[in-house]
Amino acid sequence: MSLTDAELLQRMQRGDGEAFGVLYQRHQQRVFRFASVYSGAEGVAADVTQEVFMHLIDNHSFDPAQGELRGYLLGMARNLLRRHWRDAQRFEALPGDEDGPLGDNLIEHIEPSMVVSRAQQHGDLRAAILALPSYYREVMILCELEELDYQEAARILEVPIGTVRSRLNRARKALSVALGVHPVAATVSDRGESYELRAV
Repeated sequence: MSLTDAELLQRMQRGDGEAFGVLYQRHQQRVFRFASVYSGAEGVAADVTQEVFMHLIDNHSFDPAQGELRGYLLGMARNLLRRHWRDAQRFEALPGDEDGPLGDNLIEHIEPSMVVSRAQQHGDLRAAILALPSYYREVMILCELEELDYQEAARILEVPIGTVRSRLNRARKALSVALGVHPVAATVSDRGESYELRAV
């Protein structure tokens, strides 16, 4: 019988290296995939993934009552990626805004024509997702790629469930424009409507 994440964490905190190894094998690929799609850079994703698991060893703030470990790890990866982005912005200071605030107001805003250009250049959905503003990109990755429910995604993003639904809907529409397809309601799941993209 395999141990739960909570049981493995308890063992890890008592110094059981094998327990950490199991947790790493169980969740490493998911964290790396999230970071890779979010950042578009495998080197950044590898660094963030390593930092996430180092933090897991050093910090025991995970509370199983607040949700699953995968959500906690993805939330940590998201925060590290956003910090990485802010740090990069400091080295690429905007003219006249060297001392300006860094954060959501600096999240990239890409024109639809640029989204189309990137998608055509790279020829895949990943490129189009990467071209989305980060607040749309992250909800697409969490809800579509990682298949988290709206409640868990809302907890990770620290926004209301309604905001998750709205951002996901807008992200789908942006992708459909970028890829020259239209979203078609395919099935109804516990998360609500799910979509597939079909060629126009």
